[in-house]
Order: sequence, then C-alpha cells, then structure tokens
Amino acid sequence: MSDSNDGAPPPPPYGQPPNPNPYGQAPAPNPYGQAPFGSSYPQAPAPAPYGQAPYGQPGYGSGVDPDKRPGTVTAAGIITLVFAGLTLIVSVIGAIGLLVARDEVVKEIRKEPAFDDLGNPDDVVSFLVVLVVVLAVWCVIAMVLAVLAMRRSNIARILLVVSSVVTALLSLLAITSLFSFVTLAAAVTAIVLLFVGGAGDWYARKGAQANRPVATTQPWG
Repeated sequence: MSDSNDGAPPPPPYGQPPNPNPYGQAPAPNPYGQAPFGSSYPQAPAPAPYGQAPYGQPGYGSGVDPDKRPGTVTAAGIITLVFAGLTLIVSVIGAIGLLVARDEVVKEIRKEPAFDDLGNPDDVVSFLVVLVVVLAVWCVIAMVLAVLAMRRSNIARILLVVSSVVTALLSLLAITSLFSFVTLAAAVTAIVLLFVGGAGDWYARKGAQANRPVATTQPWG
C-alpha cells in the first residue's frame, strides 16, 4: 500500500508561510508595463528613447528652441534702431543749430523771396524747431518700440509697423533726396521682416502662453 502523500510537496518549515504556487515559481513582473494576454488592465505606454519626445511635442534633444526669436525680427529691430538713431542725431543737431543761430536764420529767410509767402520769419523758425523736436521724439519712440518688439511684445510690433508705414509715406513724398529714398527702403524692409521668417508664429505662441490658464493647488480639507 503506497503512502497517500506521494507526489505532494513537502510541508514548509516551521514559521514560514506556504508557497502560493507550490508547483512552480511565480511569474516575473513585466518590465514593459504590459498586462498579460486577455487581461482588462490598461497598458502603460513604453518609455520614449532618450532625447526623443512623444509625437506632437518638441524634442529635448532636437536642439531647436521654439521660443527663440526669429532672425527677421532681430533684423527689423536693428534696422529701426540704426536709422532712428541716425535721424535722432541729425534732429538734435538741427534743433541746436536753429536755436543757436536763430537770428542768422531769420536774416537768411528774409533775403529769399521764395519765403515771403510763409509769413513772419520768426514764426517760420519756431515752426522748424518744433518740427525737429517732434521728429526727435518720434525717433525715440520708434527705438523703444523696436526694443520691445524684439522682446516679444506684439503690441509694440503693431505700433512699430504703423510707425514704419508713416515713415515710408513721408519718405515717398520727399523722394527727391537720397536720404528719403534710404529711409523709404529701410521702413519697407522693417515692415516685411516683422511678418516673415516665422515672426507671426513666434508672437502668436507668446499670446497663447499668456492666455493659458494657470493651475492652482487647493489645500486638503
């Protein structure tokens, strides 16, 4: 007569819990996060390789910064700073010259018959001084707008475009001089550069980030 315990595993030593799978070892955990075949548990996505981001997101290892300022915006700002700065210097020198040599300028205006219809020579000189001062202030404002536009201010970009359009129109009216032709070309170039080379997308991303809701944390109650 055979023993009734033949074929059964020996009992565990005293003080140790029984093995839940006495006929084999427990299955090793799946390192890829996938559930066994036929299981209803959701599967975790496999980790992306190093240096690559999931589809639709910018990769960390791509070396391309989507928020980097386009070169066209930088070029438009530099053009505005250079030409507005030069015009500002000329305006300041002209205003100082009119104020210092006011009497000589009045005498020269009185000698020219072409200025007889302009009225009092003193008023003409005063008008020229005010005009030069306004031009100098305009140049300062344009330079400030250029700096703010390069710092990704869309409002400054729009105002700079308006300023460049006015500059182009005034230069077109006085196209008889070489300086007016140069300012016309600079103004048109700045307008074009503020809309090409990814400039529109660069400003649009800044607006999207500003309108994005900020997540707030609430204390545990």
